[in-house]
Amino acid sequence: MKHTLFLITFTLLVTGCGGSSKKDDAVVITPPSALMQQAEQDRISNNAGAISVAIYHKGEVVFADAVGNKQPNSTEKADKNTLFQIGSTTKVLTSIAALQLVEQNRLALDDKLVDHLPNINFPTEHAAFWQAIELEWLMTHKGAFEDDYEGISEDSDLISFMRDEYTIDNGVLNQPGLFYNYSNPNYSYLGAVIALESGLDYASYVEQEVFTPLAMTRSTFSNEEVKADGNFALSIDDGNNQIKKHTSIEELLFSEVVLPAGGNTWSTPTEMLNLAKLLLQGNENVLTQASSQTLSGKHVLIPNPLPVHYGYGMFVSDGFMYDNKWYPIRHFEHGGNANAYTSLFYVFPDHDLAVSVLSSGESDNLSGTLIAALKHVNVLPEAQPFELPAVNTELFDKFAGEYTIYGLDLTITNISGKLQVSMPALDAQGVTYSETLTPVSANMFVLTLNEQQLAFNFVSTDEGQSYDYFVSRQAVATRKSVSASVGPNSHNALQLNKLLKTND
Repeated sequence: MKHTLFLITFTLLVTGCGGSSKKDDAVVITPPSALMQQAEQDRISNNAGAISVAIYHKGEVVFADAVGNKQPNSTEKADKNTLFQIGSTTKVLTSIAALQLVEQNRLALDDKLVDHLPNINFPTEHAAFWQAIELEWLMTHKGAFEDDYEGISEDSDLISFMRDEYTIDNGVLNQPGLFYNYSNPNYSYLGAVIALESGLDYASYVEQEVFTPLAMTRSTFSNEEVKADGNFALSIDDGNNQIKKHTSIEELLFSEVVLPAGGNTWSTPTEMLNLAKLLLQGNENVLTQASSQTLSGKHVLIPNPLPVHYGYGMFVSDGFMYDNKWYPIRHFEHGGNANAYTSLFYVFPDHDLAVSVLSSGESDNLSGTLIAALKHVNVLPEAQPFELPAVNTELFDKFAGEYTIYGLDLTITNISGKLQVSMPALDAQGVTYSETLTPVSANMFVLTLNEQQLAFNFVSTDEGQSYDYFVSRQAVATRKSVSASVGPNSHNALQLNKLLKTND
């Protein structure tokens, strides 16, 4: 479900500035075995159970194959029809469902969340924040929600949990609508709205209105259907407790609450290419052409050293980094990680090309397989040299100041071109943190907190006049002088302990 978007992992995988690529009219010059050799290499290096790959190019599926075994202690090989979970790639499906309801005039993107999900149990002191949240902010991760589902259980109902229970131990990190900050509950709230307005539960609606017209006949949210199907992949148990492993379908976690964000969606790479065809050429049985194109629109700039945008359920960019080289090729994509599965889903509109890679392993690095897939259809552009935007010490005075983070004071001071950090409350608790922020690029820095490295961006909401937010996916520090900052609340201690990874 998570999409690793910050710093050293995601920052160097996607984004960029335009450029030209090789002609892709030539015949395939890389033999299929080279692609699957790379897939097998990635499978072994990630210790994944299986990897499945499919490529759509110029009107047809030109490649589909798999490596590895379907399940542990089995010699049955995975094939192109083996089911995997797609994780957060589900957000594309949820966005499509929301746009369908917009076309039917049941929703408008600027409608308020509280108008479609009334009686949300939010704290009275945050009423103004919650009442301002627009549906489009959910689709572009501007809802400012904490990226957590504290209090959830397998029996939790999507609508009732997001309305009545989410706000008890979770909340908003800052004033909503200001900037992008990836958070799964945005899409759970969107899914609750879809269910209420359609009159169907979320899974039934997507299966009926998205899967069926796209001929995604084996895609499902149901573990029972997958079990009955029999052709599904599970991960390898290598004894490493730091990595999620599920060697039985009964071990897979299921909760309706996280379905719209990507908790339990099953599909195959070839069926994911049916979704890609919608993004490439439209499908009037699902969405109008105009609505389809909004999925990959550049709706919000992501705080990031490189110019990457978020559309509706899609990351949008003009290139990506691989092996410290820049490859200029326009694309939109959304990966996924959930329940010990990994998904890559890339669409390259200028080449009528799409690639889906699925694996049965948690947070697998599948970039080598993606590169091999591009080589397979002769579309990988010439690499270019690239450097991250330089650190600009002239901005450090604008970054410095007094902030609050989960009710704690955070002071950042510019001393001789270095940003020093002070958190007296953590000092009193004996919690260790880096006294100096480590610069990565123009606005991005690393703060080491209790031996974990967190990537933060200084974010401006007034075109660089001031920087009032120090933002990571895990937490947001707000400058004290910002009157609309989120004040102390009942669950600060809980969230702070999770941030520090303590059990106190």
